Amino acid sequence: MITLKLPLLIIIFTVCTLLGFAYGGRYSKRVVSLMSLHESIRLLETEIMVFANPLPLAIENIKTRISLEVYKAYEIIFEEIRFNKSGDLYNCFLMTSEYLEKTCLLKFEDIDIFLSLGKIIGKTNRIDQEQHFKYILNELNQLIEQAKEEKNCNEKMYRSLGILMGLGIVIILI
Repeated sequence: MITLKLPLLIIIFTVCTLLGFAYGGRYSKRVVSLMSLHESIRLLETEIMVFANPLPLAIENIKTRISLEVYKAYEIIFEEIRFNKSGDLYNCFLMTSEYLEKTCLLKFEDIDIFLSLGKIIGKTNRIDQEQHFKYILNELNQLIEQAKEEKNCNEKMYRSLGILMGLGIVIILI
């Protein structure tokens, strides 16, 4: 009986611990995604404002300098620009929201800041666009700080909770 029970208890404890670490890791992933998004928007601003490149060329130029996860969002925008007949850039940005939420683990307010970028590119003059870029980068900095605070508060808690739940279940089953 003990030969069946011991491996089962080890599996239960391991699964609970891994679930706690996975859920806690979501907070770290959000911070990393926000930092990558911030860097990509900063590079995009340079490509558009300094080099005066159109958006598709700017996206192509930044692809090797940003993380793969964030670049896939830009790739979605690039494909929508190529095949979108309406010509509305905001709709192209809107197509990335589900990807950013599920893969990059960003929250609604994070995605909303990114989508606001699609509203301003190419629709205002150079000075207004520069101000909008600065505003967006400032907002992302604030979101990064909030995400770091959430990570510090919650990541360790969920990891510990996973371990404790595993131990609790094991103790109950013994």
